[in-house]
Amino acid sequence: MDLSFIALPTPPRRPSLTIGSRLPCLPNHSSKLLTPSSHTDTVLHVRNDGSDDFLPDVILQDLSKYITKDGDYPVARGGFGEIWKCIFHIDRTSVKVAVKALQVYAADQLGAAKTKKIKRIKRELRICANLKHPNILPVYGYTYGFGPFLAIVSPWAENGNLSDYLELKGTALTLVRRFRLLRDIIAGLQYLHANSVIHGDFNSPNVLIHGDGTACVADFGLSLMYSEVISASQASWTSTLKGNMRWMAPELLVPEQQDGSATRPSEQSDIFSFGGIMLQVLTNKIPYYYLPNDAAIVLCIARSETPSRARYPELPEKHWAFIEQCWSNDPRDRPSTEGAHVTIRNEFYSLSRSH
Repeated sequence: MDLSFIALPTPPRRPSLTIGSRLPCLPNHSSKLLTPSSHTDTVLHVRNDGSDDFLPDVILQDLSKYITKDGDYPVARGGFGEIWKCIFHIDRTSVKVAVKALQVYAADQLGAAKTKKIKRIKRELRICANLKHPNILPVYGYTYGFGPFLAIVSPWAENGNLSDYLELKGTALTLVRRFRLLRDIIAGLQYLHANSVIHGDFNSPNVLIHGDGTACVADFGLSLMYSEVISASQASWTSTLKGNMRWMAPELLVPEQQDGSATRPSEQSDIFSFGGIMLQVLTNKIPYYYLPNDAAIVLCIARSETPSRARYPELPEKHWAFIEQCWSNDPRDRPSTEGAHVTIRNEFYSLSRSH
C-alpha cells in the first residue's frame, strides 16, 4: 500500500495574521460606523498563535439600525438556530449578509440571567470577530430583532454550504478542485487552532462556499455561545443533539469523563470531523449515507464503527488511509491540525502539477 500520502513533512510556518482576505468584505465605511458609541462593546484582545503580539483590535458593534430582512422567513434552520438572508445598508450601499439567531427556550429569557448571558455571548463573539483569515467567515457585528438574544451578522455565501455546493456541482468537480476545497478548509481550521479556538461543531453545513469558490469555516465558537444561552439542565444532551452526528467524534458522545467533568470538544475531535468532511468532498457521499436515521448513526459511533470502506469503493486507498488516521479511536493517534494541513496542501500541489 502506498502510504506516502500520509507522511507528514516538517510543518511550515503558521499563516501570518496579516494575510489578505479574498472573501467578500464590506465597502469603505463612513467614519461614524467605526467610531465607538453607546452601541459599541469594549474591545477584547486575543493572543495570536504563540507570539507576544496581540491581534488587531476589532470594534464589535450593534448593527441593528443597518440591517433589514430580505424575506419574511429564515432561509435555513440549523442545530443552533435560524439563518436569515438580510441586507446591510451602509453609505448608500446594500450588502447581502447572513444573520444567525440562536434558538432558545422560555426559561433562558428571564431577567438578570438573560443580561448575564448576553454579556457572555458578546465576549465569545468579540473573540470570533478578532479572527482574520481568508478561510474563516468573518463576523461583522451583531443585531437585535431576531429573538430575545443578539444575532450574529456575517457575509452571505453565494454558493451555500459545502453539502449544497457538492450536490450542485456533482461529478463536474475535478480531483484538483476537490483538494483545493480541502486545502481551504484545513487552512481555516489550522488558523483557529493556532489561535486557541476549538470549533466544536465542525461539519459540512458549517463550511461555506463563496462566489469565487473559496471555502471558509463558519460557526466556530457557536457551540460555546449556545451553551452560554441554554440552561445547565439542557446543556450536555442538547449540545450533543445540536451537533451533526455524522461528523462527530466518538468521545463527544460520552456525557462525562471519569473525574466527573464534561467531555469538551478539542483539536482532536475537530480533526476527527475533518476526516468526515474529506470523505464527503472526495466521494460526494456524506458519512454513513447508507444508514436510515440518527439513532443508527449514534449506535455506530458509540461502538467506534467508522463509515464502511466498502461503501466508498471509488476512493483511492491512500486517501482512505489518511481519513482513517483522522478517525483513530484514540484522539492522540490522530494527525495534528498542522500536519493535516501540510498533507492536504502537498497533495493539492502534486495534483496541480500533474494536470
